[in-house]
Amino acid sequence: MLSILQDKINFWYVFAAAVPGCPTVLGVHDVLSSRCTVIYLPPDNDGGAAVTGYLLECRSHGLEWIRLTDTPVNGLKLAVDNLAAFTKYQFRVAAVNKFGISSFSEASEMITTKAPSVPGQPRWPVVVKLIGTSVTLEWTAPMTDGEISSYGIRYGVPGNHIAEYSEARFDGQTTSCKLIQLKPKTKYHFAVAAENKIGHGPLSVFSECVITHEQSG
Repeated sequence: MLSILQDKINFWYVFAAAVPGCPTVLGVHDVLSSRCTVIYLPPDNDGGAAVTGYLLECRSHGLEWIRLTDTPVNGLKLAVDNLAAFTKYQFRVAAVNKFGISSFSEASEMITTKAPSVPGQPRWPVVVKLIGTSVTLEWTAPMTDGEISSYGIRYGVPGNHIAEYSEARFDGQTTSCKLIQLKPKTKYHFAVAAENKIGHGPLSVFSECVITHEQSG
């Protein structure tokens, strides 16, 4: 009797367990010339096992669907890179659990990528360390098309014309820098701009002011 009961339980478990239901593409946002962000909703039905990830595909107008990742993506959004400028795209998503892959969602609305552009405006730099006449800054990278090649730091005494400010350049892969040998006992503030292959982006808002110390650092 127990064996028969167990067989029935196993039968109903196998019968009930299945791949997830179909997820939904909620929208495509932050569209630039070479990237965008796809946001989607989980399926209403997980098929009897937790959803472990999502598979996304895209296609250009009139072409075949292309898988965007080799393995399932965690989370409910994906930043898609390496798109072509001035090109129409749409996206779809499928959910994955231990039993397999769901059917793909309906395709998103068609979006058109933009013309290549300079980077956006970074957030103002923050002074994280002041030792003597040396200042360490950190900032947040702006939205950009493609790779940032460099950052330019503009710094000077508040009230002076910006043409009199100094500039230092740093590699585009970093979001921090150290400025040394500033003038002692001098008030400074700082701003940052990003550059890519298209050109220079806008300068950030200037940071809060700091006053360097008397000794070098």
